[in-house]
Amino acid sequence: MSTDFAPKHLRDLPPVPLDKPLEARIVQMGMNENPFGPSPLAVKAMRAALDHCNRYPDDTGYELRQKIAGRFNVSMDEVIVGVGVSDLLGIAFSAVLSPEAEVLTSEGSFIVYYLLGASTGMAMQCVPLHDYSYDLEAMASRINSRTRLILIANPNNPTGTIIHRKSFENFLERVPSHVLLVMDEAYFEYVDAPEYPNSLDYVGSGKSILTLRTFSKVYGLAGVRLGYGIANREIIDTLYKVRMTYSVSAPAIASGLAALDDTEHVEKSIRLNGVEREFVMKELARRRVKYIPSFTNFILMDLGRPTAPVAERLLDEGLVVRPAWGIPTGLRLSIGTHEHNERFLGALEKVL
Repeated sequence: MSTDFAPKHLRDLPPVPLDKPLEARIVQMGMNENPFGPSPLAVKAMRAALDHCNRYPDDTGYELRQKIAGRFNVSMDEVIVGVGVSDLLGIAFSAVLSPEAEVLTSEGSFIVYYLLGASTGMAMQCVPLHDYSYDLEAMASRINSRTRLILIANPNNPTGTIIHRKSFENFLERVPSHVLLVMDEAYFEYVDAPEYPNSLDYVGSGKSILTLRTFSKVYGLAGVRLGYGIANREIIDTLYKVRMTYSVSAPAIASGLAALDDTEHVEKSIRLNGVEREFVMKELARRRVKYIPSFTNFILMDLGRPTAPVAERLLDEGLVVRPAWGIPTGLRLSIGTHEHNERFLGALEKVL
């Protein structure tokens, strides 16, 4: 009775679990965070910004948008900042929301896509993964007159795979003008592959493309909640119409400005992640644990059996890992420090 005010699609959703904070002894290896810490320059800038927290932040993040624009050689009017990529995804959903609109994406991808679809009541068309990757050919065949939003995570979370340039370009040719294509590139800094298509290279293609990126991963600022989107001016103007004002805090904006200057921290994070990722993949292979070669700061293991019980037993060993959303036999591990990675490998061997 008390929730009769909510539409049926919202009442049908299970309640959000209100979990307690993790104990200090528990090692978090399930959130794809940067284990090497935040940018020291960003931390210093946030501390300075706290002296002025009696004032509202710059609503649109003028200086940050200006700096992001300069970094990627776009106009600052083609940049929007938000409270992480998840916030910007919500804004994109709101921008296309209508009774007839459909969203097209893949199975086995970022959980927020499906949560937003369920909470908005929008129809979701989800195409199965092919070899742990987006099947762009199958997705293209599912585009119809009702499709308004296409979501592609590249690299994909939780599989760590990428789509290749040629298949992306073929797919892009089949995207009609009434569709907003969102390219979620939260992990793009970690990718070192010549076949990886940087979606910013296709801004001039005449297609409606929104590129989303974040400060949560390589910059080590997941707790700050800061992300940005880049698209043509018309798309950005539309997104601002449904964006909540003053959503990004002044310390967050300050952290982003400083983090963009800290190339040393970014290079260190990428280098150490690469070393530890290779170490974990080598050790998984030695233990005959199937894994998917990753381009990111996490690895998907396919254990060939339901992984929730395995994750629970690893929690008993003091380690948090994640069953992969949409992949019942998949277990996702965030790359940690060398000490944490060794601890995980020992615990996995014990559990399995």
